[in-house]
Order: sequence, then C-alpha cells, then structure tokens
Amino acid sequence: MQVTFARLIAWCVTLVLATATGARCNDAPSVPKTSVSSTRHVAVSTAKPFDAVTAAIEKQLGKFDPERMAAAFKTGMDASHIEALIHAMEGSSGFMVFAVRDHGQLLSLEGKQGSARQYEVGNPLIALQMTQVDVRAGEYAPLRIYVYAGEDHLTHIDYDLPSSVFGRFHSARVDHVARGLDEKLEALIANALKN
Repeated sequence: MQVTFARLIAWCVTLVLATATGARCNDAPSVPKTSVSSTRHVAVSTAKPFDAVTAAIEKQLGKFDPERMAAAFKTGMDASHIEALIHAMEGSSGFMVFAVRDHGQLLSLEGKQGSARQYEVGNPLIALQMTQVDVRAGEYAPLRIYVYAGEDHLTHIDYDLPSSVFGRFHSARVDHVARGLDEKLEALIANALKN
C-alpha cells in the first residue's frame, strides 16, 4: 500500500510541476533504444580495371529523376501512370542510380590518388513492397555499392547483403523481397565482371 501511495504522490508532484511550467508529459526527452543486428557483407575482387567495372555497372542502371517524380505526384497523376514512369527509369538490372559519390576525388583533397565510387541504387517500387509492410524498411532503401581500386591492384566491389540488412524487421514478406534484391545485386555484379 505504501508503494502505491508513494507512486501516487510522485505522479501528483510531476503533474503539478508540469502544469506550473506549462510542460506536457510528451515533452519529456525520449530515451534512445539500441539493438544489435547482424549484417552479412559481400566483397568481390577482380583484375578487371576500375573504369571498366564502373562503366559496366553504370550501363545496367537506369537513372532516378526526382524532378519528374515530384511533378507526377504534384499533378495528382494516378498510381498506374506513376508506376509506368518509375518502370521507364529502370535499367536492365531493374535498378536505377539515385546518387554517385566519387570518393577518389575527395582523396585528392589530401594529395592522395585513388579510385573509389559509392553508388546508391534501388527501385522505388521494390522499396514500396517492403515499406508498405514495415515503414522502417525505408531506412535502408536505396542500397549502397562501393567500388574501389585496392593497393593490391585489384578492383573491389563491396555491399551489404540486403536480406541480412532488412532481416532485422523479422517479416516474411520483407525477407522475400530482400532475397530478390540479393539476387538482383548478384546478377548486377556478375554482369559487370563479364569480359
């Protein structure tokens, strides 16, 4: 009984203080939650030159056009037309590039030479298949691929396996889509390494 009474007193004091200061209960700072998840990383090496590998990757990627997409949504274009617009942006891989970051150029700021490029690739329609099940999946879409020339004179292609990244949501439907992304990335890289 004493514990219940003490809690009641604490709650009343909190309420009085909040009312006096004009604060609301939901103004309290939230406490971040952390969790641990396991991600499998894929690293592929090839003697094929960096420029040839990146050109072969880029040849398979379409280009996402954010202005066209924004205009389509702004004008109230119906869903089937927006889907067709997205399909028109796809490359032969089923992916499109959202951004390319040339880390090799950044290295030159420190007087170093290097060939390194990060690609953000994906497909909004594939992302939608996951985010409609669990909106948090949007945190990992689009995907990233990193291509760089190593000190070993090989070209390296690195990425996190989508099924392991999206696996933290523990959803059979999201997992199914993510395994499809695994296959698409594997095919993209395999095609880029062909002579």
